[in-house]
Amino acid sequence: MMTASVSAVALIAVLAATAPAVTLSARAPEKPGGVAVSPPCGDRVEGDTIEECWTIPSLPFFDTGNTCAYANDYDEVCPYAGSTAPDVVYAYEPLYDMCVSISLCDSYYDTKVYIYQDVVGNVPWPDGCNDDNYDCVDPPVNYTSWIDEITLFAGHTYYVVVDGYGGECGDYVLEVEEVECTPPCDVICVGVPEGEPTCYDGYEDHYNGGCNSTPHCFSIVFSSPDPITYCGESGVYEYSNGVTYRDTDWYMFSVWGEPVRFSITVEAEFGVLFGFVDGLCDNPSFVSYSTTPECTPHTITEELSYGTYAIFVSTDSWEPEYECGIEYSLTIEGYSPFVPVDAMSWGRVKALYQ
Repeated sequence: MMTASVSAVALIAVLAATAPAVTLSARAPEKPGGVAVSPPCGDRVEGDTIEECWTIPSLPFFDTGNTCAYANDYDEVCPYAGSTAPDVVYAYEPLYDMCVSISLCDSYYDTKVYIYQDVVGNVPWPDGCNDDNYDCVDPPVNYTSWIDEITLFAGHTYYVVVDGYGGECGDYVLEVEEVECTPPCDVICVGVPEGEPTCYDGYEDHYNGGCNSTPHCFSIVFSSPDPITYCGESGVYEYSNGVTYRDTDWYMFSVWGEPVRFSITVEAEFGVLFGFVDGLCDNPSFVSYSTTPECTPHTITEELSYGTYAIFVSTDSWEPEYECGIEYSLTIEGYSPFVPVDAMSWGRVKALYQ
């Protein structure tokens, strides 16, 4: 089980240059370091746009090149906005339905890769997009990209765009191969509905966005001698001006008297970040947290002393394939305080920290 603390000012803790950010924030974080300046656009060259794209004749496919001679024609937010990097386009037409892997892991600059079906730029999201994949094995530089699995359907043309973060360009290594499809994840939850509306582009979370909402708002955990399960939703959406947000759910409770030993178990239709948060919105920090892949139940157990806490549940990243409405189950065991949380006002909660 991993542990971390989170800055009260930015609510963001970057663990290392080669590891993803662990944060309580709903807004996608900025990547460390500056943004490079895009090179000037030269004459159009083959591969520059979908009209002049390279062709992937068959799989497996391997190609190398350098993006710096190309123009900046396209961009997608996953999760970083405002890229001016030059990009290269490849096209592939599958003969049958298949799952493929699209890797830039062995490239030599800060890459981004995304894929469209049939058209470019007139849909809310690309079919797949990745900026930084930390599962790349021994990449030559940090922040290379990999869509490890995406389904392609016969009768369609798919456009793979090799791009970069910020204005970065350089030598790339593109590998596309067929892989075995992972069975779809479907979490069946029986319990108390979270009750929050499904998020959407431009969504304002006034339900249980915790410290990410203005004003702060929480779901209340009710005490129970038996395990209690909450059935919730999360997802990633565009808030405004290309800025990506995720739906973060915060469940508040208090411990009175003797320390209480809690267990929380989460299973989700997405890669999930969850844990116990102390300090709430005055000085928030993870007491403990964990990440777990989709459809993989995981449990955190923690002994908590007197105070007010929250359970945090959200997607583990801001990838666009985490569409709003994806479901999770949260099961809480061991919460039987002497005084029920629902009898407390927010003023009384704040008074604990004054």
